[in-house]
Amino acid sequence: MKPSFDLIEKDFNTCFAPLCVIGHALWEQNNLAILREFDAIGMKTREHTEGEKLMDAFLVILAGLPSLSLLNTKLRPDPMLAASWHRQRFADQSMVSRTVDAFTPETLAVLQAASYSYWLEHTQLSTHDWRKTLMLDLDLTPLLASRNAEESTKGYLGKKTQPDGKSHG
Repeated sequence: MKPSFDLIEKDFNTCFAPLCVIGHALWEQNNLAILREFDAIGMKTREHTEGEKLMDAFLVILAGLPSLSLLNTKLRPDPMLAASWHRQRFADQSMVSRTVDAFTPETLAVLQAASYSYWLEHTQLSTHDWRKTLMLDLDLTPLLASRNAEESTKGYLGKKTQPDGKSHG
């Protein structure tokens, strides 16, 4: 199904529009089933399943948040984001933390096997002829970040100490 975009008459907006699109696309392609149906830990379930809590942790990573504790303040209050991931709302950070803490080496092995089977199914490397060279495209261009960019740092630019004055836009 091709996603459609339209104006809506709701009083709420989201600052996580790219994550909404990703969540909707992953759901429509059924790529989240392997994580959503994960239940190897054996914890009690009230509102959210183990798989849903792990999806919430995955979403924290996708959002680029530095800590799981930001789930409650950044992602959980956003109903549009939750709806795009086919959820009423996200789990509380403490419940997600307890789920992650409950992992044992055995349950981690189950998740690792599920992850491996998912990537095996979706990777293009499984059809690569390993007698030939594998080409990787890495972009190591040292472009300068704006001084006004949020949380930007200078970074490594080799021996270059001053901007060259050229526009890179």
